[in-house]
Amino acid sequence: MAAILNLNIKNEALRYLNACHCFGRSPTNVDTVINAQEVSRIHAVVEWSNNQWLIRDLSNNGTWVNSQKLIKDSPHKLKVGDNIFFASGESHGFSIKDLSPPQNMLLPIGQDGEQVTETPIVLSDGNLLPSEDQPEIALFYVPSKDQWYKEFLIDTDGSAYPVTNSDLLFFNNQKWQLKLTPLTENTVLMAKAKLSVDQIKYRFNLSLDEENTELTVTTDDEQLSLATKAHHYLTLSLARHRDEDAKEGIDADNQGWRLPETLTKELGCDITLFNTHVCRAKQQFRDMLDGACDGDELIERKGKKIRFAGVFYRIYKGNELIVNRGQDKVSLTVLHG
Repeated sequence: MAAILNLNIKNEALRYLNACHCFGRSPTNVDTVINAQEVSRIHAVVEWSNNQWLIRDLSNNGTWVNSQKLIKDSPHKLKVGDNIFFASGESHGFSIKDLSPPQNMLLPIGQDGEQVTETPIVLSDGNLLPSEDQPEIALFYVPSKDQWYKEFLIDTDGSAYPVTNSDLLFFNNQKWQLKLTPLTENTVLMAKAKLSVDQIKYRFNLSLDEENTELTVTTDDEQLSLATKAHHYLTLSLARHRDEDAKEGIDADNQGWRLPETLTKELGCDITLFNTHVCRAKQQFRDMLDGACDGDELIERKGKKIRFAGVFYRIYKGNELIVNRGQDKVSLTVLHG
């Protein structure tokens, strides 16, 4: 993420630029406010375009990069170390410290509500915060909805709450502000068509000692094998419960629903680890299918209950087929244990 340093204020934290970042006097129309009469309401814009950062002067009194006055409305390429001045060649200055491409971030916020100098957190599409080992919050992006969500991993209902740019989050005894970079014409999302639940088939390969679980997912267009992960066993356990209900003659809409409290006792884990595995399973599914699903095609929630969402699934234990729901037999490698 591109970053600038205010040359007029000592010890101020770096400011991180949006993909289209305006400077000027108007607090309602710009990203960085310069409170001076000689500065235009919208004075200049710095923008990410064609994999480079450009600045354009839009003002009456001019913008300078180093000692060069810019031609009005003519893009000028920036480089690290450049100094930008507004309304004169030596006033209201900012120094370019970083010109990395736009990134989604969490900025640390102090008690006074201002950004502090601690290092920000760069976000991927799926994040367990503050760390994978000790998560408190899941923060993730759902491409099909073009929406970010947060989930508190200690909650038994697993509710996901939408979040937007500049929202505040609190974890690890620290307040953080969400800084999201909107999609630009150079990074238009090319998501696949949404998959329906009946277009996805699952095969679980479980070792005889139940220590290892692999998952293979097949759609109309591709077959994807996922490496052994701890969260696959949770998904498999949910699939077993759905199969139990199917054998009892329960209709498809009501099959497999269980309370997380029941499942945590069964699996020998606490609610935070349980929700962490659910988040990891859904994120892997979103990543694997490249935005063609939200993750609810694998695991879904209703009220306080949760279930495996698949309708076509098979479970092998060693070489033995122990569950077969709606799938013809196919030749796939199985685990031995």
